[in-house]
Amino acid sequence: MKKNILISILVFAFVCLGNVNAQILLLEENFDYDANRPLIMDAVANSDNYDGVTGWSTQNNSSSGINCFNITSAPLTYNGYIGSGIGNALKYNGDAGQSVFKLFSKNVRNDSTVYISFLLNVPNIPVSGGDYIIGIKMEPSATSTNWGGRFYVSVDPTYVGEEVSVGINKMSGGTTTWVNAATGPFYPANTTHLFVIKYKVGVLNGKSAAEEAGKFDDEMSLFVNPPLTGIEPATPILKHVDPNQNDLYRYTSSGMVFGGARGLYLRASAMGNAPAYTIDGIRVGEKWEDVVPAPSGLKNATAHNFSYRMENKTILITASTFNYSNYELLSLSGQRLLKGSLTANNQIDISNIKSGVYILSLGGNQKASAKIMIQ
Repeated sequence: MKKNILISILVFAFVCLGNVNAQILLLEENFDYDANRPLIMDAVANSDNYDGVTGWSTQNNSSSGINCFNITSAPLTYNGYIGSGIGNALKYNGDAGQSVFKLFSKNVRNDSTVYISFLLNVPNIPVSGGDYIIGIKMEPSATSTNWGGRFYVSVDPTYVGEEVSVGINKMSGGTTTWVNAATGPFYPANTTHLFVIKYKVGVLNGKSAAEEAGKFDDEMSLFVNPPLTGIEPATPILKHVDPNQNDLYRYTSSGMVFGGARGLYLRASAMGNAPAYTIDGIRVGEKWEDVVPAPSGLKNATAHNFSYRMENKTILITASTFNYSNYELLSLSGQRLLKGSLTANNQIDISNIKSGVYILSLGGNQKASAKIMIQ
């Protein structure tokens, strides 16, 4: 009896720990509000409205007062993504209008990294040249127009299945880094894609704005439809650096330090050349695994060079067969329930295993283990 109680406590503690780890976010937005309402009610009054229900604010811009962001009843879905199919979604109609922002739970600055993941579906409606639709807000006030981390989208319906192209730019000015105009990669319109922005907030390379000139070291990267393993891919689709382009966190001409990654900004293009879109499942954190965890919650115990995910009562292992050639599935008390060799497709059948918490142990030229949850 005591043994069963102890195991139950361990299972409960592990589940709670997993839930805590999963909630280390600076912002989570699934737009779980009433459908068919504006994101911000009464946004036409002025340019600094705050909506107490949604937590979003209006941004001062040249088309203030024109609402073009509305909650739509159908959430976006993306197989395996933690933010898939929750609540509703946000639809931007493509008009020149009122931009909006929502602050993070803290300011990310000075040698830190912020990750922003989100689902995006862009209709097959052409726009002239495209424009940026997302940015990182540097200050909390509605009148401040300081933002960076710009994410650009363009739509050309000429080539079916390759209508959407993307670009990034760490700050205003400078040259935007787009995908190659000839080779892409391009993405189909009317399709939900998973995007992850990685923004590395650099250090202060000097003691004044003058000393920092030419030494700015922020880095912005973009990942599109990455593998859902809980591990950051080694190579992004795009990367943007420019030592002559201002950083988020930097000195001003008066000698003060300001800025950082303070919030998320959704832009309604004042020129009307940003594409319409639907966005959902926004997650902001300081680690990749916080915003794009493996579907079953990767919990590596002794190694970081393998991962797993669950599919239809099967554990799918991502690892080098040179490193790991066999496996064991153990109970928390150490009882061996399964063992075998890892085949070429690295699949383990768990159809006869009851729901609970177990230890997956891999062996071979290396050894590693992970505590896993089977549902």
